Amino acid sequence: MQLSHTAYLVLASVSGLSACTAPKPVSVEQAMAQCTERARSAVKPDVSVGVGIGIGRRVRTGVGIGIELSSDYLKGTPPEEVYETCVVAKSGEKPTEPLKL
Repeated sequence: MQLSHTAYLVLASVSGLSACTAPKPVSVEQAMAQCTERARSAVKPDVSVGVGIGIGRRVRTGVGIGIELSSDYLKGTPPEEVYETCVVAKSGEKPTEPLKL
C-alpha cells in the first residue's frame, strides 16, 4: 500500500504532537521528595571544593571550587513557596506534608 504525500503529512503532524504532550504526573510522595531538594537550593548556594594530587614524572596538584546558585535563591523566593509550587506542578496535588529542610 502506498501512502500519499497528504497521509505522510498527517502522520508526521500526529507524531509531532504526541511528542509535545505534558509529562505524566508523578505521585505526590515522589514529587515531595524531588521538590525538597529544589527548595533546599532556594535557601543557600551549593558549594563544592575539590583537591587533587597526581604523581607521575612530576607531582601535580589541583584545586577546584564550584558554586551553584538557583534562580529561586537569586530571586529570594521562600523555600516553602518553591516546594509547594514544585509539588503541584509535578503531581497536580498539594503537598500532604510541610517542607522539612
